[in-house]
Amino acid sequence: METLNIADELEFSDARQVRKRLIMSEMIEAELVCYEPGQQTVEHHHVGQDEIYFFPEGEGSVTVDDETIPVKGGSVVYVPADAKHSVQAGDTRLVLVFFKAPGRRRKRAAKN
Repeated sequence: METLNIADELEFSDARQVRKRLIMSEMIEAELVCYEPGQQTVEHHHVGQDEIYFFPEGEGSVTVDDETIPVKGGSVVYVPADAKHSVQAGDTRLVLVFFKAPGRRRKRAAKN
């Protein structure tokens, strides 16, 4: 079992958003992204990975394909595999915890 407290992981930077891997397995990944006002994650996509975004605090917007929706503390957004998506912080700090599945395989140490 792995456990952590999101509040202990929060970190912000004026230079760019701060992204931290929280938990990773072959089945699922959890990461944290902290945005200062106006910061963003540029449009991208994940081949074969669904994502669920949870925003514990802040305000901003999420664009999935061609649809942009506002988000705030408590919002949950589903991003289907292969969909183009981006995140934009609004006028306040924005905190995002997201889960991707399936996860990535960890590289195994070489055997002698």
